[in-house]
Amino acid sequence: MSAIDGDGERGPDGLIEPSGDIAALLIDTHCHPTDDPIAYTCEDQEALSREIERAHLWKVVCMSTNARDQDMVAYLAEANKDKVVPCFGWHPWFSHQISLRDPAPSKQEHYTEVFGGASEELVEIWDQLPDPISIAQVAQNIARAFERFPAALLGEVGIDRAFRIPRKWWSYDPRAEAAPVQEGSKLTKLKTPPAHQLEVLRRQIDVALRYGRNVSLHSVQAAGMTVELLDSLRNADPTAFGSIRVSLHSCTLDNNVVRSVSKKHANVYFGFSSTINRKQMCKADCLAGLDAQRALLESDYHTVKDMAAFLFQGVQYFAKTYGMSDVEAAKQLQSNWKRFYSTYPADVRGETDSSGSTDSDSSE
Repeated sequence: MSAIDGDGERGPDGLIEPSGDIAALLIDTHCHPTDDPIAYTCEDQEALSREIERAHLWKVVCMSTNARDQDMVAYLAEANKDKVVPCFGWHPWFSHQISLRDPAPSKQEHYTEVFGGASEELVEIWDQLPDPISIAQVAQNIARAFERFPAALLGEVGIDRAFRIPRKWWSYDPRAEAAPVQEGSKLTKLKTPPAHQLEVLRRQIDVALRYGRNVSLHSVQAAGMTVELLDSLRNADPTAFGSIRVSLHSCTLDNNVVRSVSKKHANVYFGFSSTINRKQMCKADCLAGLDAQRALLESDYHTVKDMAAFLFQGVQYFAKTYGMSDVEAAKQLQSNWKRFYSTYPADVRGETDSSGSTDSDSSE
């Protein structure tokens, strides 16, 4: 989707940068700067930290995804305390690397168990598979990160029933060789069983509930499982679940499901991005019928220098959908984040609005 016409400066790649007054309001509630090409080509992480510092937006909520980037997110949060909100957790695309047993079994035993036995495709990708890590260790690492970072969220975690294991794992490293196409497909038929993904997700959410941390949740082709999960979390402990908030990140659920979930769960918000929700935006279907106060703006992007422009596309779509100016839309979306994040103590949030005053609004 190309940017909707509006105020801003068009960059060399055709993306429109927001004006300064709008940029100062932008909060990217879900992004992946640890996959910025700079993270691969520079010898240290300071260059990436400086790139985030220069970014034309107010705050970035940085996701973790696997073993590689948990410490990177921690570093960025330490280096950019006023701008980076860290998130820790394992993305469902990597959940096959996690064993439900503790200690984790051998590599051979684990992957044949996860994928239902040996296969030619499993043999084909064997060398790129890491030794498994136990879910107990994953949960312990997340707990340690939460203790170190009181402002942190759980993310990116979730369920993805569409994802297939690639023949050669892709990388945003510009130096990496492209994966060769074999038999017309870069993907195997191997999928992590939904039940395995769900258990990995539940164990991570258990940590979030214990520490009272909000969640950025990935859900692809898993509407029923997601609805059942939210219901079961509320039914199991209404107080604990009600004390946190969940963002269904770049939500692609059917609008009827979205409306049902939003009615049933006041603590669930709905992320949208011009990268993932492009088709829905082109049909004016994204956010249809959703209360404007329940939407969270995302880029779901990895290259830091382009995040503000993708966020601005989202702002313009939101403005058109709800009959606002771009500035009004940016203010509303910032307010939505503050409400979502208001479950955290004020001294932990440490947020200031564009006028420099401390955010103390914790109302629903």
